[in-house]
Amino acid sequence: MTELLFLLLPVAAAYGYVMGKNSAKNQALELNRQITSQYSKGLKFLLDREEDQGLEHLIQLLEVSADSVEHYLTLATLFRKRGELDRAIKIHELLLNQPNLSASVMASCRLELAKDYVLAGLLDSAEEHLVILVKNHNVKALDPIINLYSQMREWRKGINMYESHRELFTKPQHFAAIANFYCEAAISDDTPKLMELACAFEHKIIRPYYELGKDAFVKNDHVKAIYYWRKLVVNCTNTAPLYIKELEQSYIELNLKNQFDDLIEELLPQGGVLIRIKHCQSLLEQGQLHQAIDFLTDSLKREPSIRGFSFLLQLLGNNNNKIQAVLSEIDKLVKSYIATKPEYQCQHCGFSSHTLYWLCPSCKHWETIGPSKGLDGY
Repeated sequence: MTELLFLLLPVAAAYGYVMGKNSAKNQALELNRQITSQYSKGLKFLLDREEDQGLEHLIQLLEVSADSVEHYLTLATLFRKRGELDRAIKIHELLLNQPNLSASVMASCRLELAKDYVLAGLLDSAEEHLVILVKNHNVKALDPIINLYSQMREWRKGINMYESHRELFTKPQHFAAIANFYCEAAISDDTPKLMELACAFEHKIIRPYYELGKDAFVKNDHVKAIYYWRKLVVNCTNTAPLYIKELEQSYIELNLKNQFDDLIEELLPQGGVLIRIKHCQSLLEQGQLHQAIDFLTDSLKREPSIRGFSFLLQLLGNNNNKIQAVLSEIDKLVKSYIATKPEYQCQHCGFSSHTLYWLCPSCKHWETIGPSKGLDGY
């Protein structure tokens, strides 16, 4: 009998293990069933616009399981897309009040809540959460807070954020934004030297050099104007239409027109049609009309341009008095056509305008709008 008991002990142990495992499995299934039921009920309340009851059920569910956070975020995103920002805000606030969530999940919830606040026009609340994220070295918060400070015109706050957290700034668009913050603050405070801080950026930027050159030109400091604009046109030749006439004038004022002509010749390989027109004007001043016509004709064969064609009509008219009047009338029509075309275009989203904007009204990117290119451009 005793031997039989010893033989049955392993069987009893195995039976107990199996029963215990099945019991735990059954408990887990029952818990999942309860969570699913509670979650479905909460969703139904929310979709039926019974928000208080819906959120109460969701709160209870969240206390039971943190694994459902992803569902909450998806639901909040759905509400935001539908324009129901109050619901999205409530869900994100609910999540932020849960103590059992990981730091990364909390950061995601805070970022999404800040986006809700921006769309709802609660900019101060959005700033509060984004500042917390930046202080915690969350790179994902940079784009939203830069856009927020641009919208609020809080240039100094953006500058202070950059100077306190330089290590977070890596994208060219970030540096373009902060460079423009320096420029806006300098213009607002009438302190042009503030722009010089932005000139120290290693990334390619436009506006500080443009504004400093413009300020110097207005003050008849042609040496400084040439210094800033020459740097800009060499590094960003596509910006030449913004200031090329004034740059030429500065060289003339200093009796250095020959140096301007040398600069134009240097820029020819990467320059647009305006640079080529300036080169033709230089040839005309030297009495080389035929060379100018040949150069521009060959150039237009390779890269057609309405503006280049207009200037070619003028050259041909100067070369033949008999058809000058006819060509002049044709040129008027071409110029009328050119006048209908936007002079500036965003290289990021394609927004076009007759006015230069440093911040694109469409995609909210800084320094992406420049002189238009292609057949109708510069």
